[in-house]
Amino acid sequence: MFFQVGNEKILIDFNNGITVRVGGPDLTYFVECVEYKGVDHQPVTLESFHVNSNCDWPYEEFKVPIEFYMDFEIKVYKFDPLYGLKLIFNHRYNDYDQLVRFILETDNHDEAKFWFSKIKDYKRKNYCKIQVFSKFEDIDAQSDTRYQTRDLTPYKTYRIGRFPKSSTDWKTVDPRKEGLIWFGYWKTIWSYQHPRLWKYLSSEEIVNDILGL
Repeated sequence: MFFQVGNEKILIDFNNGITVRVGGPDLTYFVECVEYKGVDHQPVTLESFHVNSNCDWPYEEFKVPIEFYMDFEIKVYKFDPLYGLKLIFNHRYNDYDQLVRFILETDNHDEAKFWFSKIKDYKRKNYCKIQVFSKFEDIDAQSDTRYQTRDLTPYKTYRIGRFPKSSTDWKTVDPRKEGLIWFGYWKTIWSYQHPRLWKYLSSEEIVNDILGL
């Protein structure tokens, strides 16, 4: 998604984690991702750092690789020499009336059918438009045919399946939280695709974790 805010151009994408790019006259911008926790919806910082608009050092883009559902908000700041950081843009995740893509990665037809029923629960909860791709034509056909094409760019993509932990970044190997990925000194997850280790979870628990149900 593209946004123009004054002289700044902001590109955000939620289809492979969370990605933010900022272009503008300033050399650097500060990007923050906050997550809303609990019934009080108090925002807590998940990740934040500076990104450069004209080169790739130290960071060309802001990236949070988490793929499963979170209630989060993106904030972009610029630095004012008189007043410090100034918020110039914010976007809270909201897929109401947006196209959301669901990719079912299972060879089991009954499981894919059950996961599709959970996708319909997600649709009823969030009022989004759904696009489903699986290995089974009869399941895919239950999506609205107007949206059943890969040519459309979705607001968000969810992959539902059992994925190995494949990341090797510092958060993954940090010895202070062995076996877990640590964000913001408060949030721990098993992998960027699963908040919990899926090995001992039921099929329903897996899809509920990914879709936040």
